[in-house]
Amino acid sequence: MQFRTKARAVDLLGKGQIADLPTAITELWKNGYDAYADNLKAELFKKGYQGLENDYFIISDDGKGMSNSDILDKWLVLGTDSKSRAELDIESEDTLWKQPRIKAGEKGIGRLSIAYVGNPMFMISKKIGYNYELVFFDWRLLENFNLFISDIVIPTKTVENLENLGDDLIFLKREFLKNFTDEKYKNYYINSNGELDDITSSDKAFVSKWDNQQLILKDEIIESVLQCDLNKILIKNFIDHFEKAKYKTGTLFLTYNPIDQILDLSEKDIDGLEDRKFVISSLTGFTNPFKGEESKVKNSFLINIKDETFDLLNSRGNFFTKDDFDLADVYIKGIFDGYGSFNGKIRIYDEVIDYVYTSSRKKDKRSFYGEIPIELGYSQGEEKSSSLTESQFKSIKDKVEEFGGLYIFRDEFRVLPYGRETADFLRFEERRSRRAGTYYFSYRRMYGYLDITRDRNEFLKDKSSREGLINNAQYRAFTNDAISFFVTLAQDYFATEAKESLFLNKKKQLNDEHEALKADKERDRKEKIAFTKSLNEYPKKLEEHQSKYENLLNELDAKLDNLNVTYSEIESILDELQILDIEFKGILPKVPKRYKPTETQKERLYKFENRLNNYFEVVAPKRELLNRKAQDKLEIRDLKIDFTKKYNSYISSLEKELNANRQTLESKADSLLKEYKERSRNLIKNLSENKDEIVNNIISKDQVSLHTDKIQDLYSSLLNQAQGTLFPLVEHINRLSFDIDEEQVQGAYKAQYDQMKYQWEQTRDTAQLGIAVEIIDHEFNQLYAKINNQINVLNNNEIVSCIKEFNYLEKNFKQLEDKYALLSPLYRISGAVTKDISCNVVFKYLLEFFENQIEEYNIKFEVSDSFKNHIIKIKEPVIHTIFINIINNAVYWMRNKEERIIKLDYLIDSNEIIIANSGEKIPDYRLDKIFDLFYTQRPNGRGIGLYLSKQSLNEAGLDIYATNNKKLNSLNGACFVINQLSSNNV
Repeated sequence: MQFRTKARAVDLLGKGQIADLPTAITELWKNGYDAYADNLKAELFKKGYQGLENDYFIISDDGKGMSNSDILDKWLVLGTDSKSRAELDIESEDTLWKQPRIKAGEKGIGRLSIAYVGNPMFMISKKIGYNYELVFFDWRLLENFNLFISDIVIPTKTVENLENLGDDLIFLKREFLKNFTDEKYKNYYINSNGELDDITSSDKAFVSKWDNQQLILKDEIIESVLQCDLNKILIKNFIDHFEKAKYKTGTLFLTYNPIDQILDLSEKDIDGLEDRKFVISSLTGFTNPFKGEESKVKNSFLINIKDETFDLLNSRGNFFTKDDFDLADVYIKGIFDGYGSFNGKIRIYDEVIDYVYTSSRKKDKRSFYGEIPIELGYSQGEEKSSSLTESQFKSIKDKVEEFGGLYIFRDEFRVLPYGRETADFLRFEERRSRRAGTYYFSYRRMYGYLDITRDRNEFLKDKSSREGLINNAQYRAFTNDAISFFVTLAQDYFATEAKESLFLNKKKQLNDEHEALKADKERDRKEKIAFTKSLNEYPKKLEEHQSKYENLLNELDAKLDNLNVTYSEIESILDELQILDIEFKGILPKVPKRYKPTETQKERLYKFENRLNNYFEVVAPKRELLNRKAQDKLEIRDLKIDFTKKYNSYISSLEKELNANRQTLESKADSLLKEYKERSRNLIKNLSENKDEIVNNIISKDQVSLHTDKIQDLYSSLLNQAQGTLFPLVEHINRLSFDIDEEQVQGAYKAQYDQMKYQWEQTRDTAQLGIAVEIIDHEFNQLYAKINNQINVLNNNEIVSCIKEFNYLEKNFKQLEDKYALLSPLYRISGAVTKDISCNVVFKYLLEFFENQIEEYNIKFEVSDSFKNHIIKIKEPVIHTIFINIINNAVYWMRNKEERIIKLDYLIDSNEIIIANSGEKIPDYRLDKIFDLFYTQRPNGRGIGLYLSKQSLNEAGLDIYATNNKKLNSLNGACFVINQLSSNNV
């Protein structure tokens, strides 16, 4: 007598043991990992993608693949023990000549996970030197509790190539459908196309094991099998998969009718977000990324929907890397020794300390779990408590919110479910919910890993469901040790009443700094709002002022036309004009010293200033004319009265401004002094309120010593509070001086910081640009040589040489060659030598370089003889680059002008070269800024050209500046002047 196994047992071992979709995919990827694959992929083809009529799901790897005997003797044999024995392979063909890997699987049933994702299944596998192996099966067949394993037919087929996969699939389907018929009647029941014949039910002789209870299942399976197809998109995907593999090997599973959970991953609606997040968080970090080592494999999950393809695993941001530990406010690295002790280092902000912990539990060899290294980063929940910059804090916060948790990796391979949001196996959140001030650590704010191996931690084993570790004595001992470690660590450094104040002091310092900066930003925000408001109100204020002023001038003019006009008749008009004259200076919005206006605001302010100046130029002459007219009409006595009134109005206006600021100063000083006294009283009160009680209760010398220490600690704590709040204010006020504008100083430093920060961010792009230019230059030379060689070959061929298209190609290539030759003087500036360069040669070079633009925009050059005759001593690439950059900008800014002129001149008297154009005029406030690194007004411009031009000229003893001086800027557009570098600039 012997055991017989029902087919249902295989179903229970396979799909029945899989907890969820990520676990199923992970089990299949594990098999690919064990097969020495470099790329593991899951791919969903959604109905509608490039015309697909059905949904398909593919899981593939580029590992060593399987031969026919591998499939029959290994893949179709459950519980193979090669992995559970943890035997290492030998570097050979069987490892694809890679370093042997420790097997991720161990039970020999992970392959059955494919049953979880959908049915039927079509598998293709190829091994080096072998043909392709095809397998077709519907795992639902195993759900028939009447069938034994020996009753099941799993069809396979060996093929040389994938060209006739459609026919091969029909054959496999026909073979599979034999599972539903009696051998005697099979030819009548299934035709040669693998389809059901239209015959009467009396001719159908089903195996008795498909009884009434199984008929629905039978019909579902047969209908699904008959609908299985292969189209061009799928076949191309299969062929590409094997062609792209290094050894053209691997295994691929095609699943028809994928489960709804897979299909829902392509939907981006709100209802599916949590499930997508669950799947993504479970499949990322497939092999340990925290160690900074290059991953042995790359895994991806592609979604093909409509005309879009995206990788699901990257759709919610990138996973952690080792570098993220540098952004941790708290960093833990050490080893649990397996008996209850931890030895390692803790970094609290920027302070590193050695830390040793020993559990009080009884040391029992039966609970020894082996050494477990841990590396963990912890992110503060609020930016004010973090030492990171705003961008760094946001970067790590986004990752922690998406992927935060404590992961477990066995032999560098992730163990599920650890790391998931719900897998808080050390119960951090449970303790924190009871008292955050005591337990501190939150599972949702940490990221890192526990490193276990099969050798070191042999008793920490997976559950049969592959959902966590078995809850045995070793597992319980480890979790108890880890929990006690984190509880003790929190009490030592991070609790509200921690034994050590290192963390709390640093956190308080950061909080105080943050609050100070927050208040400073709020002050900046208010100034920004006020400045923006004044800009918006300016046009109306100017119009009202101008209208009122002009009306008064007209009224005064009319009054003065009267021969007998008296002072009393025009006194009120003169008084109002005087008030408007004083108000005139305050019309233009005042730029805050601490706040740096935006470029748009500067542009508006510049236009407002021009408008105000134009207004003044119009009314000033008329006002002066009327003043003289009034002087002619009025007596000296009346004029003295009017002058006295004007004098007094200026005194009154100044007095008003000074008094208003004095009142603000007195009010603020009173407020600060009042608050200082109040805080001081509270500190004194905290130190002295229990004095009498303490003194009266002292009855021994030991108590004197004890209370002395307590009072000393309290005094130090209160003094620290004063030093952190009260004294800095006094020191700041003490440093204030009427001779130093603190607001202006702070504004200048802030502007410098913002500029440095912006430049640093841009410098990285510039470095990459430089590298790219070198690569392009090298590749251009290679490409040029190849094309030129091929043209010469074609030219020698009599058949080709007569073709007009060839001549056209040759002509266009020569044009490209000419353009490339124009660039040659710009290369390798550092290797060029200084020599005399004729400006006439430079001019001719510009005509060639800008030939197309000159023709397209009808650009005219005005070039003086003095320019053509001038000689400049400089490196040729430098002068060419400078002129190209300036002319290129000129072309851009002249596009919308009716007349497009570029003027090149040399002023002999001042030894200056003029490069002017008729394009947009540069606003006065930008004349200096345009030479700053990364400053640009052109869309997509980098702001590098003019900066480099100035630097290069300075190195050659020359300088360049922009000007709106009408004597030099005769075209009233942009004007640049190259002159000798003055000694003050050296």
